[in-house]
Amino acid sequence: MRTNPTAARDLQETVRLRKAIKKRRRSRLRQRMEHALFVIAAGALRLVPRGLAAALGRAAARLFLTVAGSRRRILLENLARAFPEKTRQELAAIARASVVGFGAATMEFIESPRFSREEILVRVTLRGEEHLAAARARGKGVILLTAHFGNWEMAALATCLAVEPIALVVRPLDNPYLEEELRLRRTRFGNWLIPKREAVREVMKAMRRNEMVALLIDQNVLASEAVFVPFFGRDAATTPSVALIQQRTGAAVVPLFTWPLGKGRYRLGFEPPILPEEFARGENPRAERARRATARYTEVVEEAIRKDPAAWLWIHNRWRTRPQA
Repeated sequence: MRTNPTAARDLQETVRLRKAIKKRRRSRLRQRMEHALFVIAAGALRLVPRGLAAALGRAAARLFLTVAGSRRRILLENLARAFPEKTRQELAAIARASVVGFGAATMEFIESPRFSREEILVRVTLRGEEHLAAARARGKGVILLTAHFGNWEMAALATCLAVEPIALVVRPLDNPYLEEELRLRRTRFGNWLIPKREAVREVMKAMRRNEMVALLIDQNVLASEAVFVPFFGRDAATTPSVALIQQRTGAAVVPLFTWPLGKGRYRLGFEPPILPEEFARGENPRAERARRATARYTEVVEEAIRKDPAAWLWIHNRWRTRPQA
């Protein structure tokens, strides 16, 4: 008996669609369950005294460090290669402080809707405003160059309140319900979001309007989207987007870091602007100028991390992508 090829294809397509529908249903259910847990946790935080959220975050981070073996290995390997001169005990102390600090910062951000404008500004002390003013005076827009350092989310809120609203380039979460929770917190005082996939076009528009945009450049990217520049003695896949935007717009790049001071307080420091003239055209092609600029930005990030290693997110596999042969 001969099999009808069309019928066989139709059957395969029907099976494929049924599997896809089941997968989407499971995914949607999981997303709703994750959101429900988040809502319960955020609601519980409203019932505890202020400041206790950070303590809970630190406790959760210690538990994470104990049970998450793969992340713990990444954390310790990164630190050992970045600071070969330090003892095992010193590296372990930095590792614990890094994870605990991240846990506290995460909980503080989740709890942030409880804080008024005044309470946020009391928590964050600004330094280096003259550097930002000089960059703004150029009239070509400002790129706030930052990293997963200290409490970067609180930095965005404080900048909005103390200076002016800014745009934040973000990678939306896979869970749209959780993403909406983050959006509400990030935009509460007037900041707005630029999805990462639309970043170059939208940041260019913002620079033409002489606005400010914050970007984090300290995470691994795909080799096809990266330039490889030194970071703690190893080549790290880094986005050249900031450099390319600066070349095309003449915008100033102002490094910005949120230094932990303890007890939920931070110092928000604006550093001297990096100007496009530093990477003048000369005889170098655009790609080489972009690589040099990206290396300069990354060097600034490394300098900040070396001053306070525990403030950075070492659990991220920053060197996962390798240069293509």
